[in-house]
Amino acid sequence: MRSVVIFLLALVTGTSAFAGKIGDVKITGDSISRSSKGKPLWTLNHDPEEGKPYIHPLATVDGKVFSGLRPNDHPWHRALWFSWKFINGVNYWEEDRASGKSAGRTRLLKTDRTELPGGVVRVEMKLTYAPAATGDRVLDESRTVLIHPSDASGAYRIDWSSRFRALKNDVILDRTPLPDEPGGKPWGGYAGYSLRMNQDVAGGVFTNSEGQTGVAAHRQPARWMAYSKPGVGGVLFLDHPDNLRHPAKWYVAEGMPYFSPAVIHDAAHTIKAGESLQLQYRLVIRPSAVDADFAGQEWKRWSSKSSRSLKPGAAK
Repeated sequence: MRSVVIFLLALVTGTSAFAGKIGDVKITGDSISRSSKGKPLWTLNHDPEEGKPYIHPLATVDGKVFSGLRPNDHPWHRALWFSWKFINGVNYWEEDRASGKSAGRTRLLKTDRTELPGGVVRVEMKLTYAPAATGDRVLDESRTVLIHPSDASGAYRIDWSSRFRALKNDVILDRTPLPDEPGGKPWGGYAGYSLRMNQDVAGGVFTNSEGQTGVAAHRQPARWMAYSKPGVGGVLFLDHPDNLRHPAKWYVAEGMPYFSPAVIHDAAHTIKAGESLQLQYRLVIRPSAVDADFAGQEWKRWSSKSSRSLKPGAAK
């Protein structure tokens, strides 16, 4: 009876103050997680003190962890996370190694967590972006994350959707220039939703929807990108046809390993004052490699969904 009461409370309130356990879902003050076979499957961390929410660990149902959190080479890499690079010229990506803070602050204002019928976990967040120097908000974000339970094959899906709204003034989203642009750098072009993996899963293979693999897939447009490693499993990352500049050009770093649908890879994007930008992505994590047939089926299912809403249970 107590578990039923807790479940109903979560459905009604969804408040971040709630803490407890519903089946294999555990909720604390600043995280929500699911376990599989007694091991962590995923944990969505949303501590306001850290600013940017992230998912770590991100593992297969067999307990093989893909994600890497704050590696020494790039301690601002937060496993599976979202970050803009420059907003109106202010850096929101890199952090000072001593303070752990960026010149631009991503602030988490509110988090609501709910477990829905069928085992889908929904997390809704309100965030805002402001330069640390002034504290004046320039961009607001409403984010929804749906994490579906694993299916019979052991695969599970994470749907991420955000609406970014410029406030009083236009907002310019930009990135480090590309190598062939003025002031360009070899590493230019990244920003957005990203997955940094750990060295235990290094040595796998990146493959995209166009049949390109490894470094040949770097900076190339594709509907999806997959990373697989024998003995570990695979991660499939899907763009959405309604996203800005679809198909995305993908930023791939084999050595880290790291990959991201770099939504502003080719050029800056301006959100006019009072207007919005919506982005939507899906990840699929499975205990076996991602092949083209599996990815094609997932793409067909995902691309048919509206970019205006995320519907719980839609992975079925």
